[in-house]
Amino acid sequence: MFESQTEVQEAPPNRMRAIAIIGGIGLVVLIALVWLITQAMRPPHVSTEGLDGARRAGDAEFDSYREMLVMEDKEIIVYPNLLGMLQFGVRAKLTNQGDRTVSGMEMRGRILDLGDKVLAENISQPIPRLRREPLAPGQSMRISVKIDAPSKVTEDDVKDVTLELHGLRFQ
Repeated sequence: MFESQTEVQEAPPNRMRAIAIIGGIGLVVLIALVWLITQAMRPPHVSTEGLDGARRAGDAEFDSYREMLVMEDKEIIVYPNLLGMLQFGVRAKLTNQGDRTVSGMEMRGRILDLGDKVLAENISQPIPRLRREPLAPGQSMRISVKIDAPSKVTEDDVKDVTLELHGLRFQ
């Protein structure tokens, strides 16, 4: 009569390979999405690498020379970063009106909310990163700092973006 044979049909090897490749690509995309979301949720990065030999607030040389570095023409630029969140750029012209040559400089940019609370900050090193040569007395240069705003922060939440001298190294 009828013989009951159960035949298990296996998928051809090409089909199994295609399923494995699609699954692997899906896994990579999922991992990339999780990484992007965790990066977006982290607090903004503040550079912890300091300028070697820099003088900072509280040091007599820094405090006395700070007034000799004059910032003018401050400009704030707002644009979306790669994750679609806001990034603020603050630029200015800095002139060395003192009598010492500056061989290293750190600038701190901060985003302030309507209550003057710091939402985010970042530190850049215009000298030596943007300008290799020192800033001699009487010379000027353009300085800038970019700061990523936290997620869900809009331009309406921001009162000001500040730019201040954070560290100096003299020649």
